[in-house]
Amino acid sequence: MESNKIEVTGISEPLLQLIDERVRQFGGDRAAYIRDLIQRDIFGTSQEQKYSFAQLVTKGTFNPQQWEADMKLLVQGAEKIPVLPPEAFSRESIYGNHD
Repeated sequence: MESNKIEVTGISEPLLQLIDERVRQFGGDRAAYIRDLIQRDIFGTSQEQKYSFAQLVTKGTFNPQQWEADMKLLVQGAEKIPVLPPEAFSRESIYGNHD
């Protein structure tokens, strides 16, 4: 297999931590996990991917501790997100003159 590299920039640290948590859950490494995501997005599931895909989409029981940890990761850095003024959410600002 030819070795190609793709550089992805702008991924927040909380998202990388969530990706790494998925990698720990399903095994492998970050690059293999991301390759699998790309392949599934583009090609769908192949025979060899069905088992790992089934693991990803199988609904597990709700884990409140894991949910709380995930929410804390997402909130990190949230104070840097600008607050939009109320008019940003008005019908006019969204649709303009389109009826």
